[in-house]
Parts: sequence; C-alpha cells; structure tokens
Amino acid sequence: MSSPGRFGHMYAPLRVPNYRMFLAGQTVSTMGSLIQMTAQSWVVYELTHSSAALGTVAMLGSLPLLFLSPYAGTLADRIDRRKLLYGTQLILAGLAATLAILVQTGLIQLWHLYVLAVVTGIVTALDGPALQAFAADLTGPTLIRQAVSLNMMGFQVSRMVGPSVAGLLVGFYGSATAFWVNAASFLAVILALLRVRFTNEATSGQRGARSGAGAGTTMDAVRHILGNPNLVNFYIYPLLYMFGAASTMTLYPVYVGDVLHRDARALGTIVGAWGAGNLVTSFLVLPLVQNVRRTGLLSAALLVWFGAMLGLLWVISLPPVMAFLEVAGGSLGLPDPVVLAACVATFLSGATGPIVLSMAGGLQQMMSPPTMRARLAAIGTTVTFGTQPFVNLAVGYTGEIFGAPTALLANGMFMTVLVLLLVTFRRSVRAEVIRPHTMVNPSQPGPVTSATGGADRAPAPAQSPARAEGAPVSSAHA
Repeated sequence: MSSPGRFGHMYAPLRVPNYRMFLAGQTVSTMGSLIQMTAQSWVVYELTHSSAALGTVAMLGSLPLLFLSPYAGTLADRIDRRKLLYGTQLILAGLAATLAILVQTGLIQLWHLYVLAVVTGIVTALDGPALQAFAADLTGPTLIRQAVSLNMMGFQVSRMVGPSVAGLLVGFYGSATAFWVNAASFLAVILALLRVRFTNEATSGQRGARSGAGAGTTMDAVRHILGNPNLVNFYIYPLLYMFGAASTMTLYPVYVGDVLHRDARALGTIVGAWGAGNLVTSFLVLPLVQNVRRTGLLSAALLVWFGAMLGLLWVISLPPVMAFLEVAGGSLGLPDPVVLAACVATFLSGATGPIVLSMAGGLQQMMSPPTMRARLAAIGTTVTFGTQPFVNLAVGYTGEIFGAPTALLANGMFMTVLVLLLVTFRRSVRAEVIRPHTMVNPSQPGPVTSATGGADRAPAPAQSPARAEGAPVSSAHA
C-alpha cells in the first residue's frame, strides 16, 4: 500500500460526524487535564520542594485505578455509558473548580492535594473504561484500530499544548487559572455527548447495555487474555512504557526547579517538547508502521530508546555539562541552552509513546470479543496505570534520596533491562505477528489469531448480541 493510502486509511474514522465531534471534545478535555496535571505538580513543588511529596500525590491519584478499574469495566459493559460519562465529567469539573478555589484563596495545603488526588482517581477509574469503549459505538467495529490511533493523536496534541499553556498560565496568571481552565474543559465532552446521535446499530447496542447484554465477569476477560500469548504482550508493552513516563511526570518539577534552577515556564516548555515529539510521531510515523508485523521487536526498540533519553537527561544535569552548554549555547546565541538541551531529550523520548501505546491498544481491541471490550480496556488500565502508585512512590523517594537526575537514570536503566529480558526469554515478542482478519463472533467463542499464527479460543461471552464497542479515548493518565 502506498504511503498516501496508509494515511487515508488511518483517518477514515473522521468521516463519521459523531466520532469527529466526540474526538474534538475529548481532546479539549484532555488538554485541560494536562494543564491541571502540570500546574498541580508545580503547586506541590512550591509547597514542599519534595520529590517524595510529588510521588505521593501521583500515587494517590493512581491507586484507585488498581482496585476499581476492573469493576468499572464491567459496569461500562452493562449500563448506558453516555449517562455514566455525564456524571463523571460533571464531578471532575467540580473537583478542578474546588482546587482552583483553594489555590486562589491561599487556603491550599498538602493534605488537600492528597484528598483531591484520591477522589479524582476514583472518578477517573469509573470514567476511563466508559470513554475507552465509547468510540466504536460511534465508528463501528471495522474502524477500531484507526480510531485508537486518532485518539492517540488527539492526546498528543493535548500533551504538546497542555503543559506549555500550563507554564504560561502559572507563570503569568497563577496556578488557580490553570485549574479553572481545566474545569471549563470538561464542558467540551459534555457538549459532545449531548450532540451525539447514534446509528440504529449503536442505539440497539446501548439498549443491550442497559438490559445487561454485556454481562460477564472480569475473570472471563482475564482468561481470554491469558489464552493468547500475543494479547498478553500487548498489555506488557504499555506497562513498561509507563515505567519511564511515570518517572518523568513525577520528577520533572524537581529536575527543573532544583537542578536546572528554572521556573514553571521552563517546566511547561520541557514537558511540552515531550508532547511535540509525541505529536510529530503520531502524524508522520504512526501511519507508516500500522502494518509492521514484528510489533514486539519494534516496541522493544522504542522502549530502549526511551530509557536512553532518560539517561541523556541525567547527562545534561551534570554541572560540567551544564556549564559547557551555557558557554557553547551563549556563543551561538541560543536562548537558554540548558533548557533547549533538555527539550531535545524530551522531544526524542516523546517519539516512542504513540507507537507503543497505539499498536498495543489497537490490537487489544481487535482481538477482543465485542462483549468484552470495556472489560479488556479496564484490565489494560489496571495493568498499565494501576501499578503506577507503586512506581510513582518508588520514583519519588529515589529522587528524594539520590536526586531527580539519578532517579531518572535508574528508571531508564531498569526499564531497559526489563525490555531486554522480555525479548530474550519470551519467544512471542520476537515472533512475526499475524494480524487477525476476522473478529470473534459476539454470540459464541471463536478463534483469535496469536503471535505465532495459531488460534486461541476465547471464553463464551454473554448470550445476547453485543453492541459495537470502541477504542480507547485518551485520558489525562495516559
């Protein structure tokens, strides 16, 4: 297939007006969430100057995902997802407004941030699987992989713009403004939900959800995953990626403030460069690798590259290197060469996430029985993000003891070693992936093509016909 054909095929879901509207609303909301995430990390840093506190806030925000996501997936398979999303978006907007008021009035304390992180994590755990299963209600099952990639693109746009905007808002107008902007951004999703009109097929599926057509247990979904070695890998790759991503989001405020001695605007610029790398990869590279057959080796190589970029950030933080950059950059007339070098490292690290997450998410959905998609998405959230409380806490305390640069280096090395062990001892990672050409019949067990070309049998889902469920829509946790 020619490159133009690949690009046109990837953007096919945008021809569906309902999906186009929902993607736009979700992108705006995600941008607001990333604005809040960046501003909140700066507020924690200003209150404590502590890596451990940053890690604790991140841990408390992620912990509910570990315990609630599997149940939230079952819930999203059984009830009207649109009504569930109305409620979660309104609550998240209220929590953002509460944080804005506390900061604006000067009443904010660290324990407020802890409590709000827990409550926000609970609501996000309920919200995520419904969002992830909603897109194919709008596009249909034939466009699932493309919808996953477009969702990833929307997230990368948010990742590039959100932190940069947060840095400007915090630097010029104060942190409270960033939280107010996030509260308003949830209105974009609510407006999109109000305007969406389902097709007859999707409407029938929504009725099926309310009547329990998607009923089943989380263990049914777990058995389906464990029965397919290739599907297991598509849960491992995002998990390994998040080992690196967790360290960056937790440690960047300390890295920028205490090591580089810069302010919130520099933090927004550096994190925004990561988003720019994500965005360039999403638009220019991701369409070209959609049909790569050895996805395991490609994902492994990208994860090793990410680990190397974390090591580069450690190198940049060394005093002799910083001094050299200042002198060399000054002679070339470069503005703030140290921040520019850090931006190069984060931009290059940002080239990895869209490919790893999009390939894994799209193939998870393609290999999922329609009646299980919300549950399999919820298990992905649990595996990928539910483990982050422990990673965030470990990273935070490592930064507290050894310094943020050393913690970044250690996390990059740890991730690289895990990837190399995976490639060495797990044959399915090295195998050529055979794309599944047929979906599992939603009314009975069926074959799902594995990494080695074999067929693994899925457990029987619920007996009544399932709705068309969809690809993940990015959230702020991604």
